Amino acid sequence: MRIINLSHPIEPDTPVLPHYPSVEIMPLDTGEHEIPSLSEPHINSAHLSIGLHTGTHIEAPFHFFDGKLTIDRVPLERCLGMTTIVHLPHHGAFSEISAEDIAPFTDSIWRTKRVLFYTGWYKHWKTSLYFTDHPVLTEACAALLLRCGVVLVGVDFPSVDRYPFPVHIALLGHDALIIENLTNYDFLSSEQIELIAIPLEIVGQEGSPVRALAIEKDETD
Repeated sequence: MRIINLSHPIEPDTPVLPHYPSVEIMPLDTGEHEIPSLSEPHINSAHLSIGLHTGTHIEAPFHFFDGKLTIDRVPLERCLGMTTIVHLPHHGAFSEISAEDIAPFTDSIWRTKRVLFYTGWYKHWKTSLYFTDHPVLTEACAALLLRCGVVLVGVDFPSVDRYPFPVHIALLGHDALIIENLTNYDFLSSEQIELIAIPLEIVGQEGSPVRALAIEKDETD
């Protein structure tokens, strides 16, 4: 069994969307507390300040719809299970992923109900064009995904679309979750993987950073 990390690390220089707050990780002063089981009275502890759409993150329907599921209420079974990898490595800057592009994968998507898009755009992470020139899904692509019954869509770029966000509205409006800023697809060797992408239980909010993992099992297992 192989476990592949699909999430970017969280660190002070993690890239963020324009006008979005930077990541802050600050050590806390825990004081000089004697702890009998330790040779030194020292504890490492830190404070993390992070926007919920920073780095690899998952979005709940509440992101665009006030009356829909918040991230603490999404059914966790949508966040793990067999997942189709859609390989589209030739979709570069400003490209649009169409319904025709995903047509060869629809049988697999029907079976898994989860899909991750590989374009290779994650290789531009920490460059000036990462957040501005990325590919997007078209409305027709989103419509076909929904006809396949998807419950989760992940991409290796910062957003599934641009303003006025028609793909966000289509997917989240049908209670499909979205994962953005995935990475490390080149380490995958299968067209289907078992995905684990559990959000933090942040009450009443629209999203969460996520540690996304792909599990590839040996065919002999």
